[in-house]
Amino acid sequence: MDSGSFQIFNECGDDVPFTGEMLKRIVEMIQKHEHRNFSQVEVVFVGDSKILEMNREYLGHDYLTDIITFPYHIHNDDNSPVEGTLYCCAPQIRRQSDDYGTTYDSEVLRVVIHGLLHLIGYDDRSDSQRIHMQALENKYITLFQGS
Repeated sequence: MDSGSFQIFNECGDDVPFTGEMLKRIVEMIQKHEHRNFSQVEVVFVGDSKILEMNREYLGHDYLTDIITFPYHIHNDDNSPVEGTLYCCAPQIRRQSDDYGTTYDSEVLRVVIHGLLHLIGYDDRSDSQRIHMQALENKYITLFQGS
């Protein structure tokens, strides 16, 4: 793996169970299995008001979401280095972990993996795409926890 830039920013003030080292390990796994080169990934944890503002401004959606992914590379070029920022809403992820009966730590991991998959071009707009992405999320969670 080329030495990329992988950074975590916490702008929400919540205790977030995710580190730069975890991000690097997840990126390396996905990179290896998906045959893509990640060069720069930022994960920014924000609060409800920030994610709602971003969802309205950039996607035209008037609701809270767990993650918004901004790719900076050309999607249709599998050889271009993957670059992007993942904005993760820590309070929403915590609520989802309660709703889904999972731990906050595992839900943060799932959401970050989900965003990384979006960065490399996976989509979840249709039922079949959603099922495929969930299977990939589960695969990478299992690989991460087993490493």
